Amino acid sequence: MIGMFRKKPVLQYESAVEIYPNIITPAKNHVPEWYKKIPKWKNNEIFEVEEGFGHSMKLCMPFLDSLTSGYMILLPNDLYVKNQNGAPYLTWKDAEFPPKWRKDVSNPNIVPSGHFPLEYTWQISVAYTIPQGYSMLVTHPFNRSDLPFTTLTGIVDGGLVMSHIGSLPFYIKEGFEGIIPQGTPIAQILPFCKQDWSSKITKGLVKDGEKHNKSSLRVISGWYKKTFWARKNYN
Repeated sequence: MIGMFRKKPVLQYESAVEIYPNIITPAKNHVPEWYKKIPKWKNNEIFEVEEGFGHSMKLCMPFLDSLTSGYMILLPNDLYVKNQNGAPYLTWKDAEFPPKWRKDVSNPNIVPSGHFPLEYTWQISVAYTIPQGYSMLVTHPFNRSDLPFTTLTGIVDGGLVMSHIGSLPFYIKEGFEGIIPQGTPIAQILPFCKQDWSSKITKGLVKDGEKHNKSSLRVISGWYKKTFWARKNYN
């Protein structure tokens, strides 16, 4: 009942690129085409003789939630990546806040596997903030390993206005050469309520998990969605 009357928190933002005002948009607007093309059932058959009911990732609500929750920061201009002497070289036709690069990597463990060990930083081109009492996870777009780069992850507390020239580190995949188009999501923002947590060992959870698993097997699909899932609203 308390949450019913709580004022809905707002992610506020302002683009520093005048001709590209909507540089932050809901993640639900950027579900990738490859996901949309995944069939609900393997080989478009609900039942396969050898495997039984063969549903695909398309029916996994937690996976879909990862793609549609929070907001995306978009790339406001095309970015061309050229392989120059074995290293990625970034160039652009017109960009007010182009990526920068750092000569040295702080630690090799930061570099994602399969990426060239040269650290670039997004100048995100947008100032944004959320209210105090909340925090936001700023990370590479969830489950978007198809993108030719990987943005590193950070957590920012509310009240701070992130500068439009804030540096968000990223790495280019080894061997990639081509255009990263304008409008490509470069980072995902997931706000959450900041509060204290604790953890404890709780007997009986294994049995509860087995019970839920058995219950889910009584329906062909959609048990989690009908039983526990709740719609998330990010507008």
